Amino acid sequence: RTLTGHGIACGVLMAPVIPFLGDSPQQLRATVRAVAAAGATSVTPLALHLRPGAREWFMAWLAEHHPHLVRRYESMYAGGAYAPKWYQRRITRLVHEYAAEAGIGPYAPGAHRRVPEPPASPTLAPEHTQLTLL
Repeated sequence: RTLTGHGIACGVLMAPVIPFLGDSPQQLRATVRAVAAAGATSVTPLALHLRPGAREWFMAWLAEHHPHLVRRYESMYAGGAYAPKWYQRRITRLVHEYAAEAGIGPYAPGAHRRVPEPPASPTLAPEHTQLTLL
């Protein structure tokens, strides 16, 4: 909010979106609305990655706290560390739809990198350009 209040556009990386625990349409919409209310100009979702190390820890946590989801995660992440493309696309589509409702856009590559041209250097008066050696 402070940055956008000073004219600096800020996007939010909404990550991780956790399958079956934090990805319901109601949860995604509420998160996007909070992102917009905080002054962000864009939001980009990223589904949970389960790389080696994190995968074992997360699956142990899941087995303890949400054992009914273990098989779903094993199936969903059987192909590797990343959620399947269909899931990633679904989450992205929903978040972008909710972003449009909230009046913010998806991340636009390069948009945050636009820097205004610096003002021209002032020209020095002739008396300031002479070098005197002592």
